Amino acid sequence: MCARVVHRLSRHTGSANAAVFDATGDYVVSGGQDRRVLLSSASSGQLVQSYEGHGWPVQGVAVAPGGAQLASCGGDRLVFVWDVGSAQVSRRLPGHEQRVDCVAFGDTGAVVASGSFDKTVCIWDLRAAAARAPLQVLRESRDGVASLAMAGPEIVAGSIDGCVRTYDLRAGRVLEDALGAAVVSAAPADSAGRLLVVGCMDSAVRLLDRKASPGAGDAVATFTGHKCSEYRIRCDANDAVAVSGSEDGAVYVWDVAGAAQPRSRLSGHTGIVNSVVLHPRSNAMVSAASDGSVIVWG
Repeated sequence: MCARVVHRLSRHTGSANAAVFDATGDYVVSGGQDRRVLLSSASSGQLVQSYEGHGWPVQGVAVAPGGAQLASCGGDRLVFVWDVGSAQVSRRLPGHEQRVDCVAFGDTGAVVASGSFDKTVCIWDLRAAAARAPLQVLRESRDGVASLAMAGPEIVAGSIDGCVRTYDLRAGRVLEDALGAAVVSAAPADSAGRLLVVGCMDSAVRLLDRKASPGAGDAVATFTGHKCSEYRIRCDANDAVAVSGSEDGAVYVWDVAGAAQPRSRLSGHTGIVNSVVLHPRSNAMVSAASDGSVIVWG
C-alpha cells in the first residue's frame, strides 16, 4: 500500500467526524462538527456538493450502493436521507431517543439502519411511502451502538458494552461476540465474508473468524501500536491490510498476515484521526480527523 497524501481536504469547520468512499471509489462523502455533509471528487479533490440541514454535528455518513442517495446522522436524533443530485433531504427518519452515531445502507439501497447512544439499532424500509417509525428496532445492546455495517441479510453492530452482534435478519438470529473492551468499530474484513475487523477502546484492532469460532470472541490476529482509549475511531481491513486512526494523530497500517506491530505510521493530520476507510477497488484510503481535514491517501 502506498503512503502518500493525494489530497488534503480542509473544508470542515471543527472536527471531520466521518468519511467514506462511495461504492465506485470515485467520490468521498464526509460529515463534521459543522453540521455539514460534503461530497468531493476522490481523483481531483474538488468539492462537488454540500448538504446542509442538520441542526447538530454529523457523526456518521453512508452512501447507497447506486450512488443516488446519501444517509447521515448525528445529534438531531434523526437519520437524514439525501437525494445526491438535488442536495435535498428526501426523508427524515425518526425513532431514536438520543444521538445517532452510525448509519449504513443495505446491499440494494432499499434498507437503511442506524445505531444510537440510546442502545438501539433502527431499521427502515425506504420503499415504504412514509416512514414515521422504524420497520424494526433491535434492543440487545446494553450500551451505545457505535458502529454498523450491513452485508446481505446481516447487520454487524459494535457496542460500547464490549460486544459485536451479528444479526441475521432472514433467520431471525443474533450472534454475540464478547471482547471485554468497548467496541467502537466493526465491519466485514475480507472478500470471503469470513472475517470481521473490530476496533476497541483498549487500543487494539482485532480480526475475528466468525466461521471457525462463532460467538467465541476469539481473535485470529490482534494489531496494536496506535492509541484508542477515549474516542470512537473507525478502522477497516481487506484481504491484505488493516488500517486505523489514532488519538496521536496518525494513520496506522498493518499487514493482515504480518506481525502485531504496524507496517506504517502515516503523518498528515494534526488532530485525532476519527476514521479510516479503504478504497473499494484500489490501495487508496480516506481518513477524517478532529483538525477538520479529510485526507485521500494513494
